Order: sequence, then C-alpha cells, then structure tokens
Amino acid sequence: MAEAVVADGKVAIIQPLPGVGDMVWHLPHIHALAEAQPEGSVAIVTKPRSRADQLFAADAAVSEVLWLDRAQDGTSGAHDGVLGVLKLARMLRRHRFRRVYVLHHSWRYACAAWLAGIPERFGYGMGRQRRFLNRGPFLPESMRRDHPLDLATAWLKAAGIPQEEKEPQLRLDPASVAAARAAYADRPRPWIALGLGSSEPYKQWGAERYAALAAALSEDGWGTFFLLGGPEEKPFLPAIRAALGGDADRLVESFDMKMGEILAFLGAMDLYVGNDTSFLNLAAASGVPAIGLFGATPPLTHSGAIAALLPPDGVPDKADGMARITVEVVRDAVKSRAHG
Repeated sequence: MAEAVVADGKVAIIQPLPGVGDMVWHLPHIHALAEAQPEGSVAIVTKPRSRADQLFAADAAVSEVLWLDRAQDGTSGAHDGVLGVLKLARMLRRHRFRRVYVLHHSWRYACAAWLAGIPERFGYGMGRQRRFLNRGPFLPESMRRDHPLDLATAWLKAAGIPQEEKEPQLRLDPASVAAARAAYADRPRPWIALGLGSSEPYKQWGAERYAALAAALSEDGWGTFFLLGGPEEKPFLPAIRAALGGDADRLVESFDMKMGEILAFLGAMDLYVGNDTSFLNLAAASGVPAIGLFGATPPLTHSGAIAALLPPDGVPDKADGMARITVEVVRDAVKSRAHG
C-alpha cells in the first residue's frame, strides 16, 4: 500500500473529461465540493482542452489548476498507460493533497491518488476503482453508463453535500466584465452572439445559413452581431459581411481572441444563437438566454437558459440534421426568445 503523505490541507478534484462544455457542466458540483471544505476552495486536475485555467481565473472556489497529460488529437501523453499512472501519482504527491474527489468512474485516477499517498480518496467506486478508494459513498455499478452530470449529482446527494447551484454559473471578474462592456459601449443594441464554432463538421450549420440569419435579424432590429469562433471560422466572415451590406460595421468578430477575453463580454449579450459547442454552454452559464442548434446531437438539458432547436421531425441526424433546421425557424425562435 502507498505511504500516506504529510498533507498540508489542500483538496483536489479530478475531472478528466476534456471539453470546455464538460467543465461547465460540472461547475455546480465543483462549487458544492469547494464550499464543503473548510478552506472554501479546491484544486482542479483536468485536461488542457477544458480551458479550466481561463474558466476559473476569477473563481475563488478554485485555488489552482493542474494538467492531466493524456493522449489527444493523435498525440500521446505523459500520463498514458501504466507508466503514466506512476507519473501522475508523482505529480499529485508533490502537491501534498489531504483529500481527492474523482468525478469519473475510471480506476486510473483513483489508483494514482492511492499511489500518491493521499489520505482521503473519494470517488464513484465502480469496478476496479473501488479498490483504491477509502471513503464512501459508492454508486451502484448499474449507473456506469449514466450521463456524467447525473453521476456527479447522484454522488453529491449520496454524500449529503448540498448542491445549491442548480445550473452552471460562471464566476467572472466584475472589473473585466465592466471593462469589456465599456469597450463596446458605442455599439448599437440589442446585442446578439452567433456561435459559429463547431467541434465536428456534422454539428456545423454553415456560413451561408448564418449569413442569411444575420441579414434577417438585422431587418428585425438587432443592433450588433458578435461572431464567436476560432480561426477555423474566419472564412465565414466575407459571407456574413456581404449579407449585411451597408450594416457590416455592426459586426464584432472574436476569431483571434482568447477565451478569457470572450468570457468578459459574453455575459453582456442579450441573446446567443449557435451550434452545439462550448460557447453555447458558456453563454448559458453566463446567464444569457441561448438558442442551441441540435440538428445532429441530442439536446442539452442541464440548463434552463438553453432552448433547443431540432430538425422538423425532432430527431437529430448527423447526416443532414443541421441542414434541415431552416433560417426561418431560427429567426422565429429568436423572436420568441427575445420577447418571451
């Protein structure tokens, strides 16, 4: 058995799911666990694609972010395989945690915590993971295939830890938000964000549809259009500019902005419309009414701020589901959401 470290009181949460959306979904659970600690904060151990360092930059509930180096995008990681578990254990040991919560059912993270000598090890306790945990409660094996959110919520309930935050809430720096709003104060309102990004091609609504939507919404009186996306969406800009014609100066694009910069002004939006991607989750967690285009994926249900649009038959389809969501349907949804 691993030798226990002399802990200095720090508490860690291991949340290994890689996406920004995955981390946003877990905000209520992370905040609840932080509030349950005497120090009121935790360290987060997660993967770089979660952008946790930017998401939690102004969140007092998270004291530090440590990176899990696992394989992604065809590259291997230092924490892959058996040797990777040992390397992860060494990293955890250096930080002298007294307690760890593993918000996942994998055995490897619990094993690394055991090898690191962390005295108190909590987790879901499914399968081999249970061998390396020494604190309950444990979830039944029958829940293994449940949604990660449902697992985290069920575990908190079983542990008797109150989850006061019923929906994800980003905690941003008020000064940065005020500065971002001041920077765009001369832009006509109302403001609408168009989430152009897409992690997979089948989730993409396309430049032509977004251009047509922008033109329609301009006719409906929307003042400024904030285009949210990465470098891959830059080619959308000419089509949207052309569709707006003489009103193209009412575009603000974020293709070269860091996420931290975008987060600062995202909460000032009056409405968000976009693909099923990270910015949809971020908008909802910022308290912005959001319309998500779920032509190819099941709709998200974790936030009441998100209104889901599906194909006409209500069945997401990766082949042509996004194409079957028409500009007029989205335009009508915007009208309804804006005046609802």
